[in-house]
Amino acid sequence: MQAENRADVSGGSLLRTLFKKAVSLLGARVAGNLLTLGYTLILSRLATPAEFGLVMSGFSWAMLLSIGFALNVESGSIRFLVKYREDEQNAHAAGFVRFNRIIITSVSVLLALGLAAVLATGLADWSSQGVQIFLLACLAAPVVAVTRVYARHATALGQVLRGGVPIMFARPAVIFVLVGAVWLLGLEPSAVQLLALILVGFVATALLQYWLLRDTFAFLKDAPRDFSDKFKWIETGVMMAPLLVIRDNLKHVIVASAGLALAAEDVGLVALALSIMSLLYFAVKAVDISLSPQLSSACQGGNKPRVAQLIKVAAKLKVAVVAMGIVALAAAGGWILGLFGDDYIAAWAPLMAVMLIPAADAIWGPAQIVLNVSGQQRKIFAVAGLSAAILVGATAAGGWLAGAVGASAGAGLSYMMQQGILCLIANRVVGVQTSILGLLQPAPKTTV
Repeated sequence: MQAENRADVSGGSLLRTLFKKAVSLLGARVAGNLLTLGYTLILSRLATPAEFGLVMSGFSWAMLLSIGFALNVESGSIRFLVKYREDEQNAHAAGFVRFNRIIITSVSVLLALGLAAVLATGLADWSSQGVQIFLLACLAAPVVAVTRVYARHATALGQVLRGGVPIMFARPAVIFVLVGAVWLLGLEPSAVQLLALILVGFVATALLQYWLLRDTFAFLKDAPRDFSDKFKWIETGVMMAPLLVIRDNLKHVIVASAGLALAAEDVGLVALALSIMSLLYFAVKAVDISLSPQLSSACQGGNKPRVAQLIKVAAKLKVAVVAMGIVALAAAGGWILGLFGDDYIAAWAPLMAVMLIPAADAIWGPAQIVLNVSGQQRKIFAVAGLSAAILVGATAAGGWLAGAVGASAGAGLSYMMQQGILCLIANRVVGVQTSILGLLQPAPKTTV
């Protein structure tokens, strides 16, 4: 009986620990999103629309390039690092962590040599503001890669807060303080100087994360390094890269793609529209995140009536959230954009166009979750890879045809298509209707 009581206490303690971590992560993410919107507002006040567009483009390129700097190998942490620790294979664990560092260092050196050659031969003009922005993005990319890599490693080692909170909360907080100080001092920095400030925020985040995780990786310090699984690590990273691009870097893909066709000031309009849209997008995603444990359990247990019931409840909530958000932004969007400056009121039409993105999640439902827990990862990766290419092309083509509005509409429509394809696959392969069409079906009778 005492053993059972201890087990109950242990189970309750575990539940409380998980709940606290979940609440902390959610709080950090919400606060981080608000701080991001805050420093975006300050940046729009400090810079002209063209400079604001350049800063946002540089930020997005830094995020996207960071994926290539690490080859996305860190995405295998939850699979490989967990297994190595459970099997006490410290040499393999040390090899995996070290291999990520080697890749980032090697790619950094190769890129530096390539850029030096381009500048030395005069193929690019160092004095150009656009070139300077891109060079700063290249300088920031390995720092971003390091923080993302160690956040993934920390999650696999059970230190999700120490690894993730610096990125979710500390990074936007530091950038907010830096650009806020510049604003209060009445300075007039250039776009290059503003992006350099953001780079300082990236470095500060990396240093904070390193300090928080110094004990987490202490067990690897004197361990030998075994790289025998390196091809498995690379294969996993390459396969999951398209999903990382679409899922975690959607905003940055759209901004970078818009920059291929638009003038800098129009890129700024698209970036601002996406920054405001991301709050509604996060609210919709939060519903799916909250739903995922119960949905996973029902899917894996083959309880389709329960699956249908969960999807119905989530659909009602998401449709209501998106509808209220769109109506509110349609009515007050001009006033909200005016807070950023009169030049940004023109972002209202792009903002309405990118509302297709959260609307797509509300319409097509949690198809990706259903496919993932049903063992259809390869189909998800295939759709993500195709969708990433279409997203880039549709955004750029829309920009060429109709400016900022066209780029935003192209991005929204391509995302709508991606979610629709995932929904169709979930319906055909798994037999689960994830879209709002499920609301038209009679209420399911759940099984025990």
